[in-house]
Amino acid sequence: EGTILERDAQRLRSVQVGMLMRAYRESFPTNDGGRGLTQDELLRRMASVDCDYAQRYSHTTVSRWESGVTRPSRERLDVFGKALLLSASEIDGLMELAGFEGQAHAREGLSNADGPAAPEDAEAYNPNGAESQAAVEAAAEEADRASPKVPHRVRQGLVTILLPAVAIIGGAYLLSALGWNQQWMPVAYIGLVMALRLAAGYLKLDRPHDICEFMSVSLFFVLSTPLLQSAALYVDHYGFCAIGKLSENPTPYMLSLLLNLALSTLAAAVFSFLWSTQYSRYNPTNNPLRRALFVVIPPMALVLVAVVALTNTEILIQLGFVIAVLTAVCATRLLLRDPAVTPNDRDRRFLLWVVSIAAIVITVCGGAVIMTIYLAPHQPSMLPDHNLLFSWEIDYQRLGYPASEAQSRLMTGYLWHAMATLVYMVFVVGGTLLGSIYRWYSDHPSSRDGSGNRRYDVEASESRPTNGTRAFSHS
Repeated sequence: EGTILERDAQRLRSVQVGMLMRAYRESFPTNDGGRGLTQDELLRRMASVDCDYAQRYSHTTVSRWESGVTRPSRERLDVFGKALLLSASEIDGLMELAGFEGQAHAREGLSNADGPAAPEDAEAYNPNGAESQAAVEAAAEEADRASPKVPHRVRQGLVTILLPAVAIIGGAYLLSALGWNQQWMPVAYIGLVMALRLAAGYLKLDRPHDICEFMSVSLFFVLSTPLLQSAALYVDHYGFCAIGKLSENPTPYMLSLLLNLALSTLAAAVFSFLWSTQYSRYNPTNNPLRRALFVVIPPMALVLVAVVALTNTEILIQLGFVIAVLTAVCATRLLLRDPAVTPNDRDRRFLLWVVSIAAIVITVCGGAVIMTIYLAPHQPSMLPDHNLLFSWEIDYQRLGYPASEAQSRLMTGYLWHAMATLVYMVFVVGGTLLGSIYRWYSDHPSSRDGSGNRRYDVEASESRPTNGTRAFSHS
């Protein structure tokens, strides 16, 4: 009988906590005079406090909390309270209602790394079981410790680093076995590796890490396009072809692609670290633009410094412009995710139209510039025979064509390189940005009906009254 009463008490607590959480969510004020967040918007706001909530949970989790099927843990209630800017007394009252009285410091040292399903199940009220409150909490803590974060990161690393590296090395040895005696082989090898890296990257995009993977894939692609230009000369612009007899096999291109993979992966690691420091805990006083630029600029600058040292001035100018555009796009996508950014409807429409028009202008002007440079007579171009560190001689006799043919080959390679870059930047990068803006625009309450599905506003929530605005009180 005591066990039955205890289970009933737990069930009642879960229902009461769920009702209060729903009341807090539906009474949250917005700056347009309305009230209420959707369950997805609540999770996005909780993700600004703890980044795990952006990746591991859905609106189903919130539904289970609010219906009383699952009683949230102390950590989740703490994140919930901070996300809705509740006062300390309000958070304490919510935890007391959930039955955590007298345990204020019991679990402060635990990680917030919750698994996708096991922690929720461990915390859920089980009408058929006989576990006590302490046993339920112990199961929740054990599930938290057993979170699959490490295996997830291992899988991410395998897809991001190992598989592209295997494709690069395996493709080089395959072509070497075929003889490496056809003019199309270098360009085909480079193009195939770029396509495979692009496909693998976009197949594994998942929030909140999709911006990081997008940046990594984009950097690898744009760093590899200059190889299409130098491959027309059967050399590489990094100078690996000057080492021994490497110019007679695909090794220079393999090493160049591996270097590009290492640079893009290192940039992604720096981006991920800075992202976690800036966005894992919400700080309403931090400027959103400064926060986004702090995350994006350092990894991009790291790649640009490597480009300065390893390539010539012509490649540096081309890549410098492209990397600057990528920086702006990644920073814009971070701003669109920032919970403190709440523009009005006119600003969102304006941004959507500006990006659309900019994509059209860049396409037209970029294509015109490329064709002008390609068709212009006696256009001076730098041969890939030097970088900041050293210079090398191109052995035309060993490569099988006269020196007088080098300029025409270089311009043909320039056309391949420039067109590949333009197509990627316009259709892939621009399309991704437009998609992000469109989703951001569609998710905003002003683009929906007045059914109460409203987006939160940070500044408005900070100025809301703390008393007399709740549908429920702790008492």
